[in-house]
Amino acid sequence: MTEPNRILRFRDVRDRTGLSRTTVWRQVKAGSFPKPVNLTKHAVGWHETDIQAWQAGLRRIGGSGGEA
Repeated sequence: MTEPNRILRFRDVRDRTGLSRTTVWRQVKAGSFPKPVNLTKHAVGWHETDIQAWQAGLRRIGGSGGEA
Protein backbone atom coordinates (compact mmCIF):
# COMPACT_ATOMS: atom_id res chain seq x y z
CA MET A 1 0.00 0.00 0.00
CA THR A 2 1.35 3.43 -0.89
CA GLU A 3 1.45 6.33 1.53
CA PRO A 4 -0.88 9.25 0.85
CA ASN A 5 0.67 12.38 -0.64
CA ARG A 6 0.86 14.74 2.34
CA ILE A 7 0.04 18.41 2.02
CA LEU A 8 2.70 20.73 3.42
CA ARG A 9 1.82 24.19 4.68
CA PHE A 10 4.20 27.09 4.15
CA ARG A 11 5.97 26.60 7.48
CA ASP A 12 6.86 23.03 6.48
CA VAL A 13 7.99 24.16 3.02
CA ARG A 14 10.15 26.88 4.58
CA ASP A 15 11.72 24.40 7.00
CA ARG A 16 12.53 21.97 4.18
CA THR A 17 13.78 24.52 1.64
CA GLY A 18 15.06 27.47 3.66
CA LEU A 19 13.22 29.83 1.31
CA SER A 20 11.33 32.90 2.49
CA ARG A 21 7.66 33.43 1.69
CA THR A 22 8.56 36.12 -0.85
CA THR A 23 11.09 33.88 -2.60
CA VAL A 24 8.65 30.96 -2.77
CA TRP A 25 5.94 33.11 -4.37
CA ARG A 26 8.42 34.76 -6.73
CA GLN A 27 9.61 31.31 -7.89
CA VAL A 28 6.03 29.99 -8.19
CA LYS A 29 5.22 32.97 -10.43
CA ALA A 30 8.37 32.33 -12.50
CA GLY A 31 7.49 28.65 -12.87
CA SER A 32 10.60 27.44 -11.07
CA PHE A 33 8.86 26.19 -7.91
CA PRO A 34 5.87 23.84 -7.58
CA LYS A 35 2.46 25.49 -7.66
CA PRO A 36 0.45 25.21 -4.46
CA VAL A 37 -2.97 23.66 -4.13
CA ASN A 38 -5.89 25.60 -2.65
CA LEU A 39 -7.03 24.19 0.67
CA THR A 40 -9.58 26.87 1.55
CA LYS A 41 -10.35 30.36 0.30
CA HIS A 42 -7.31 31.75 2.15
CA ALA A 43 -5.04 28.73 2.65
CA VAL A 44 -2.72 26.87 0.32
CA GLY A 45 -0.36 23.96 0.63
CA TRP A 46 2.08 21.99 -1.47
CA HIS A 47 2.12 18.29 -2.26
CA GLU A 48 5.05 16.76 -0.40
CA THR A 49 6.06 14.80 -3.50
CA ASP A 50 6.25 18.03 -5.54
CA ILE A 51 8.62 19.58 -2.99
CA GLN A 52 10.72 16.41 -2.88
CA ALA A 53 10.96 16.34 -6.68
CA TRP A 54 11.93 20.03 -6.75
CA GLN A 55 14.67 19.37 -4.18
CA ALA A 56 15.91 16.34 -6.12
CA GLY A 57 16.17 18.51 -9.23
CA LEU A 58 18.29 21.02 -7.32
CA ARG A 59 20.61 18.25 -6.14
CA ARG A 60 21.06 17.06 -9.73
CA ILE A 61 21.94 20.57 -10.85
CA GLY A 62 24.20 21.26 -7.87
CA GLY A 63 25.90 17.88 -8.01
CA SER A 64 26.47 17.78 -11.76
CA GLY A 65 30.18 18.49 -11.40
CA GLY A 66 30.04 21.16 -14.08
CA GLU A 67 32.84 23.69 -14.38
CA ALA A 68 32.38 27.14 -12.92
